[in-house]
Amino acid sequence: MTPRLTRQGLFLIFATVVLAVLSSCGSGEPPATPTPELAVVVFATEERPTEPTVPVVSIPTASPTPVVTEPTEEPAAPVAYQLPPNANPLTGLPLDDPAKLNRRPIMVRIGNDPGARPQVALSEADLVYEEIIEWYTTRFTAIYFGTDPETIAPVRSARLINLQLVPQYQGALANSGGSDAVRWQISQSDIINLDEFFVPGPYFYRPNEGWQTRLAFNAQEARDYLAGEGLEVKVNLRGFAFSETLEANNLPQEYISEAAEISIPYPQTTAATRWVYDPDSGKYLKYTLGQPFMDFNGPQVSASNVIIYFADHQETDIVEDSLGATSVRIIVSGFGAAWLARDGQLLKGNWATDGQEMPEFFFADFSPMPLKPGNTWVQVVPLDFEIEVDGQEEVVGGSTGAEGGESETGSSENKAGDEALPEPSPTPIGARSESG
Repeated sequence: MTPRLTRQGLFLIFATVVLAVLSSCGSGEPPATPTPELAVVVFATEERPTEPTVPVVSIPTASPTPVVTEPTEEPAAPVAYQLPPNANPLTGLPLDDPAKLNRRPIMVRIGNDPGARPQVALSEADLVYEEIIEWYTTRFTAIYFGTDPETIAPVRSARLINLQLVPQYQGALANSGGSDAVRWQISQSDIINLDEFFVPGPYFYRPNEGWQTRLAFNAQEARDYLAGEGLEVKVNLRGFAFSETLEANNLPQEYISEAAEISIPYPQTTAATRWVYDPDSGKYLKYTLGQPFMDFNGPQVSASNVIIYFADHQETDIVEDSLGATSVRIIVSGFGAAWLARDGQLLKGNWATDGQEMPEFFFADFSPMPLKPGNTWVQVVPLDFEIEVDGQEEVVGGSTGAEGGESETGSSENKAGDEALPEPSPTPIGARSESG
């Protein structure tokens, strides 16, 4: 019993000492040894910063820094737009069947080297992206949501850009393979991949066509396949902002100008592009290499909206063909400069997307740049491209040509040429023969 009583006694003595110390502290008398001052950690500012916070795009030092339209203040929330009932979120036009809202877009890779023309059903696409491949020509990603053409051609291989584009529209990618590196990256993603080699059903060969134009895609059969696999589901497409008329008085005047003709210096021997506004139709008509760009089914390709989408272009070591041409990595997720041409006017602002939603297009004050209801072509271009607008060469942040009328080159034709193009890959494959 004695040891237990001794421990209890020690505990009582220790408790008495602690109470004495606490009593001394409560009496207002400072302790013998001052306690160190506690550091205050601030996790957030109490007031809204006066300077705007602008998303930053990481650009390699070898590339020029983009000059985008600086926002005047930080937005409280993303730009929102309420589409009318039963409207196609990609065009703003009513759908012939509201049930089409309960499915996903189909995104088809279509060739554009000279031997691949004329393409089939580009005019039926809701939205078309055009981008540089291997620095020598361009290729399309045509997006079909409101229409299901039975023949879309010619189908070609996927590229790195599709790893970013497809998730933005939650689409299904139709393509004819790709390089090993690109196909592996797609296989590691969550993309619904309708690669011809694994899903051959929707593909067929057009009779009496060469290798550049024969492979075609049936969107109706692809819909059946998606439904059968449980992949045809309603996806969340927030849609663009649309306005039937361009109310210029309600928009930032300093970012709006005339634009009857726009030239884009894509590779000059294969894909140089010009859009000319047609007041009768209210649309822009597409020209390539100085000639009307025709759809195989008859009409010249036109667009209610033409968007110049400035994006960082990076060289890679991914070999795309037997001649050693290397792939281009194009950054189309994040934040950058965008110009919108509609109704003969050019609106200058920005694009932004987190990579999981459709891009938004907005002015410096974050008010939306309104698209015209109808189809849209998105021209993805390098950051330093000089875009000729009504005879004047313009770059992001300013102009480089003569004011109005003729440019410094003395011609209304685009003369940016090689000086405005990125450095070619070490082994460019060049333009293929149309007879291919």
